[in-house]
Amino acid sequence: MTDEKVLVLIKPDAMARKLFGIIIYDLAHLDLKMIGLKLVNVQKHLAEKHYEVHREKPFYPDLLKYIMGEFHNIHSIIAIAYQGEDAIKKLREYAGKTNPDDADPSTLRGKYGKVNSKTNNFDNVMHISDSPENGEKEISIWFSKEEIIE
Repeated sequence: MTDEKVLVLIKPDAMARKLFGIIIYDLAHLDLKMIGLKLVNVQKHLAEKHYEVHREKPFYPDLLKYIMGEFHNIHSIIAIAYQGEDAIKKLREYAGKTNPDDADPSTLRGKYGKVNSKTNNFDNVMHISDSPENGEKEISIWFSKEEIIE
């Protein structure tokens, strides 16, 4: 068991459907320490930096449009930094599989996610860092050092 930092983004589809309160409430029960929280208007440079690893993939342009809110006509997300023992595993298990159709119905993505037939994208409610290294990297993209309270 390791103490990890992880970034959670409550994505535009969840913001548009006003699920952010439910999501934050549910995540509060995972016994993790919230070390950063803010509302962000996602600009292209921030989206590109966050999703740089996917730059060469065919879905990259739509991924940028999605996180910038162009598919849901809402341009803000909530960024949350958490810290705790096995934080990534706890959060990713609670969120469920990336594809909402494959997510267990008891998970956040299973309950609130959907495959959007208009955009052909996953409206999967949230992003969660997938490794301790990416957790640190992603938190540094979305938060300044002064915004993190440990």
